[in-house]
Amino acid sequence: MTNPLHDLMDYRNRPDPYQLLARIREAGPIPVEDGKVVIYGRYDDCNQILRHKEMGNDTKQAVDMTGLGDPADHQEMTPEDLGISSIFFMDPPGHGRQRKFISKSFTPRIVSSFQPSIARIVDDLFAKFRDRGEFDVVDDLAYPMSIGIICDIFGIPEEERQMLKDWSVDLALSSELPTLGAATGSATRVFAKEEIERIFRTMLAVHAYFGDLIQRRRRNPGDDLVSSLIATESNGDRLTRYEVTSALATLFIAAHESTTNLVSNGILALLRNPDQLTALREEPGVITTLVDEALRYDPPVQLATRISRTHTTIGGHDLRPGDVVVVLMAAANRDPRAYHEPEAFDVRRKTKNVSLAFGAGAHFCIGSSLAKLEAELALSAFAERLRDPELDESSLNYRRHIVVRGLQNMTVSFKP
Repeated sequence: MTNPLHDLMDYRNRPDPYQLLARIREAGPIPVEDGKVVIYGRYDDCNQILRHKEMGNDTKQAVDMTGLGDPADHQEMTPEDLGISSIFFMDPPGHGRQRKFISKSFTPRIVSSFQPSIARIVDDLFAKFRDRGEFDVVDDLAYPMSIGIICDIFGIPEEERQMLKDWSVDLALSSELPTLGAATGSATRVFAKEEIERIFRTMLAVHAYFGDLIQRRRRNPGDDLVSSLIATESNGDRLTRYEVTSALATLFIAAHESTTNLVSNGILALLRNPDQLTALREEPGVITTLVDEALRYDPPVQLATRISRTHTTIGGHDLRPGDVVVVLMAAANRDPRAYHEPEAFDVRRKTKNVSLAFGAGAHFCIGSSLAKLEAELALSAFAERLRDPELDESSLNYRRHIVVRGLQNMTVSFKP
């Protein structure tokens, strides 16, 4: 049948993709692209796929799925230069080895130590617009907060941060290339060839920058994440320079993308459900549940792909080795089989089913606890500090991304 992901990529569906996602979920599993791609949207199926040990995320196959041939044909670029061989697109044993090193920098103790820095950044941002009576949730809060925090954690000097901000759009698109290439048969169905080559050039610049940053940290170590990754050792083993570079690029993309979209999507949900905003104000302790609900209701990452490494049957469909499996986490998170009244935004929701917003299994998001902490502080400040906030619906402008979901602009007025 026709690939329904093409409809999902239609920008007209960006403001509300959930009716389309529900139809895909209920029709699934859906084999497309001559049966080489299978789309899943039911919670139990998606959860099983994400945890399945024979569902791979292999680098070479991900590169092949871009539909561009050998990346070396593009200005002598390699898979490493593209960043596609990051931990995002890696199978065991390499994935487990890198994850072991990176996770040591995101223990509960270390993440909690970031709270004062996050609170300071949130305070500074609110101070800039508190007397204006109006602000853009993305430009004035979510985006600068997420960029500022990850740059603080990396120890990036103030004078170099604008360069990373300029690259951030292409960095976000770079994570979509292999995923959408796999899901649709070719990335050129989604991006113009010139745009893809621009993304490649940005990835080269990013890797060169982080490579230089690593050299500087080797000479003058600090208490930042870069120094930590360089110094971390396990059983006499350390990450190579390229592995650290790739990890930094991956973490930079994931950290600021997830947090920016989680905060902006969460504020939008609160404004469209004022009774839930009232509930947060009356009971600030529900903030942890609220963030979990925001992740379920309008997740910052909407889909992922896996590649079946063996014959297996999931959701009644027989998968073959090499089949691409598309996991629609956004559809699964609103599956009525898994959640009571899934279309409702409920900050006090109690459920046994954990949302799939951050994935599951071996590729569960390493920085999820950091993203949730940032969101808790930002959403709590929004509820506490702004009186009578009002959404300008006409200001809503969604980004073109499909894998990640987020706003480009959202204007909110309030009483100073």
